[in-house]
Amino acid sequence: MLLCKGQMFAPVAHAIHKECFDKPWTEKEFQELLALPTSCLWMDQGSLLLCSHVLDEMEILTIGVCLNKRHQGKAQSLLSEMFDYAKQHQVRRVFLEVSEKNVPAIHLYEKMGFQPMGRRKGYYEKGKVDALTYQKTL
Repeated sequence: MLLCKGQMFAPVAHAIHKECFDKPWTEKEFQELLALPTSCLWMDQGSLLLCSHVLDEMEILTIGVCLNKRHQGKAQSLLSEMFDYAKQHQVRRVFLEVSEKNVPAIHLYEKMGFQPMGRRKGYYEKGKVDALTYQKTL
């Protein structure tokens, strides 16, 4: 896993994201996010995790593993790397949101110690799917 800082990683992040999601973020969106000093991106072959780190809190913005790399523990490894970074930087809480339809991700987050916080009604798919919000206290 590599912690990547800077806009130069946008093309690779976009390529991975495109392989992971039906509606991927654009390369420009990655460039804009990676230009922010608060952004932290971890990448490995066919996987990525992008967070925002402000003071003692982090938010997972996206995490993805390409289809041909799934079921190999990559998402768990990315989260573990992010937790190590968080602890080294005195982060106290990590937040995320996930589609209620993404059962594998929900199981992973709960396995990694995230606790449910709430629900955002109609957040995904043009108001048809709720987002579940989670937090983990470190």
